[in-house]
Amino acid sequence: MSRGIFRGGLAGGLLAVAFSVLGIIPICGFFAFPLRILAWAVAGYLAGRIAIAQGAGSGGVAAGMAAGVIAGLMDGVANIFLAPLAFKLAGNQIEGLLLLPRPIVTYLLSLGVDVMQMNTVGGSVFFAVLFCGGAWFFGGVVGMLGGGVAQALAE
Repeated sequence: MSRGIFRGGLAGGLLAVAFSVLGIIPICGFFAFPLRILAWAVAGYLAGRIAIAQGAGSGGVAAGMAAGVIAGLMDGVANIFLAPLAFKLAGNQIEGLLLLPRPIVTYLLSLGVDVMQMNTVGGSVFFAVLFCGGAWFFGGVVGMLGGGVAQALAE
């Protein structure tokens, strides 16, 4: 089962990283994010199929979740390294900061954080680290769904 987890996670992670690289192009970023989520699901599906083929009769969901975590973590780390390049290509990220929900902006202001100071390369890396913190979790959830599909198709 560990072989399936590793192979599925690596395949989905590489696919997600490729879509992340595509996403640094400003016009393509809109399409790249859903494709990255799909890559997490592919990781879970592949891991589930491999685990079931190796004899783990009901381990497709668990293998999919673990592979999704690997894929999400690979994607998040890649985004940390791509954030400065994306910031330079986009010119700035102030538009993205203006799209933050009002309660988040209010909370940051109450902490004494000047939101306009986040419009730097360091700010883009900060938000990429925040994304990485959640990407492995959501990658696991989406990978679990992919593994569940593999489990259902195998039965």
